[in-house]
Amino acid sequence: MYIIVFFITFLFGCSIQNITNESSSQQSPEELLEFAKANCFFWYFKKKGYDLKDIGSISGGIVEMGSLSADRYQKVSLLVQNYSPLIRTKQNIDIDLLKCFKLDKDPDFIRSIDKLK
Repeated sequence: MYIIVFFITFLFGCSIQNITNESSSQQSPEELLEFAKANCFFWYFKKKGYDLKDIGSISGGIVEMGSLSADRYQKVSLLVQNYSPLIRTKQNIDIDLLKCFKLDKDPDFIRSIDKLK
């Protein structure tokens, strides 16, 4: 009897793991875009000399709670750092700040993230 309960529990656990892995791979672009936005603000704050503790915690939390490897987040960080879209501003707004609001809608940036898979 205990063997049957163990076997059923084992099969259920394996099926849950498989579902989790499949949903994680489907969510990865969103995870990476959320991290990219937070990381973009990190680089902007650093450039301005602002305190980085809170934004660093947000970025670190995204990595910690994410389902992807730290290496992929590091690659996204480099993409964000080198990202320079062609943006026109009405009020001469700092491009490094404006790009943080643009990158998740920029097809070129999204394609760059998709290539990281």
